[in-house]
Amino acid sequence: MKNKLIYIIAFVSIVSFSLTACFNKLDLSPEYGLNTTAVYENPDLYIHVLAKLYAGLAVSGNQGPAGDPDIIGIDEGFSAYIRVLWNLQELPTDEAICAWNDVGIPELNTSTWNSSSSFVQAMYYRIFYQIPLCNEFIREASDANMSDRGFTDAQQSTIRTYRAEARFLRALSYYHAMDLFANVPFVTEEDAVGAFFPPQIKRVDLFDYIESELLAIESSMVNANANEYGRADKAAVWTLLAKIYLNSEVYNGTDRYADCA
Repeated sequence: MKNKLIYIIAFVSIVSFSLTACFNKLDLSPEYGLNTTAVYENPDLYIHVLAKLYAGLAVSGNQGPAGDPDIIGIDEGFSAYIRVLWNLQELPTDEAICAWNDVGIPELNTSTWNSSSSFVQAMYYRIFYQIPLCNEFIREASDANMSDRGFTDAQQSTIRTYRAEARFLRALSYYHAMDLFANVPFVTEEDAVGAFFPPQIKRVDLFDYIESELLAIESSMVNANANEYGRADKAAVWTLLAKIYLNSEVYNGTDRYADCA
């Protein structure tokens, strides 16, 4: 009887220790200190996050030349935003042809592609990977957040310029969505973070949103030819406005040629 009691006590002790260890593991904090909170509490790191937004247009992932892609479902070498966009916009026309026989290329060359095309899907994924990244930056760079974090007036002014650039990049991706897919899911920094089914916006309403965003940020952008190489400025805003106005009859049925000047 005494031995049984010892065994029971030992068993209960082991189980209790195991459960405690398990519960403690659930409360662990990341060992890597550079988490979201740490990044956005440091005004010097905002430019690095902005760099990721720009890089989203050019690189395929987080490890060069390959190995950690942003999106899946297509060869990573083909998956870069601008490369996919160029293929979709140019290969179905008489301006370019690609002699490769990779999956999806012949269909673009002969204009026989459909919604199952890996390039069409990759473009969609790219757009709706890029937009939430911009949303998160814009959300974290709000005036209220910067004030709560104790940033100086000079720091806030600099980050507001970054925020305007992020809004431009988001407008650019929404322009591509409007041009290529018409009625698309719509999310902004005002939406809650997490998984949900976003509402679909009509192409005509998306046109109005893009236009309003570009007009709203124009005064906050750096003057033309005054920004660092590769970063957007007022001229980029004017260019994108001209592009939506040139094709506005397709997007909203209204002739806006006169607004291109």
